[in-house]
Amino acid sequence: MLNPITLEPVPTQFEEAAALNMAVFADYYKRLRLLALSLFEWENLPESMNERFLEQCLYWYGKAAIVNDENLGIINTKCTPSESLNIYGEATEYHCYSTGYDKFFALDDMVYVRNNLEALPTDTTIQLFAQRLYEAERTIDVNIKAQKTPVIILCDEKQRLTMKNVYMKFDGNEPIIYGKKGLDIDDIKVLRTDAPFVADKLEEYKRNVWSEALSFLGINNVMTEKKERLVTGEVDANNQMIDLSAQTMLLTRELAAEKFNRLWPGRNISVRQRSYQEIIKRLGGADNGSVYNGTSETD
Repeated sequence: MLNPITLEPVPTQFEEAAALNMAVFADYYKRLRLLALSLFEWENLPESMNERFLEQCLYWYGKAAIVNDENLGIINTKCTPSESLNIYGEATEYHCYSTGYDKFFALDDMVYVRNNLEALPTDTTIQLFAQRLYEAERTIDVNIKAQKTPVIILCDEKQRLTMKNVYMKFDGNEPIIYGKKGLDIDDIKVLRTDAPFVADKLEEYKRNVWSEALSFLGINNVMTEKKERLVTGEVDANNQMIDLSAQTMLLTRELAAEKFNRLWPGRNISVRQRSYQEIIKRLGGADNGSVYNGTSETD
């Protein structure tokens, strides 16, 4: 079907739903990815290095390299290990590369930076959380829609287009719907689906998934919970788990910083984890996290 004004194809209901599905997933994925890329702050890096690119490599690939190039100085690159291993199963040489750059360095002459002890990327887990959040959000949309239009219309095939237009007007919140004088309503049946309202439960589930995602990233998010639900012991246990999760990524970065300082004395680089408030401020959000999880402390 073409739009009579623009003569461009009009998206089908399926196409519109698919586009909205992708948009919701992409939105949650982007928000979580931005948080993950803002977790750590590297201090005293040489001007020839790029902190953003370093964290992106760790996020996407689980590993990165810092090398001292004779022409470019100390830089950070992507890297892949060689087939030659030492007695500890570590590659003895790495292919270090980026746009317009392609060299090999021995392990002893470079800093191999791991995202965690297994050099696993963060992105795979972030995608899983984004998928769960997207599913919850779209299910909420469908459930709310079912409260508005909890009906199935049965009609003759000849009246299908007419009923579709009637439904579109109803769905568009038109206060009055006019039918043609000759409209035969005798063969039209409406079945009620009576879908139960579960959007509030799904919203709670979505908050729990978001909280779990923040905990995975090592971001303390107790502030987004209803305080009356938590006792001191639960808060302490939650904080310990969050801190442990953060340490899995901070530890390997600190080890890389230590080797950097041994290889190139005088630089004294370091890395630290940003607090929740620092991350929100850096990303231009509000302290209560409403920018990211769609809720507030007063919910």
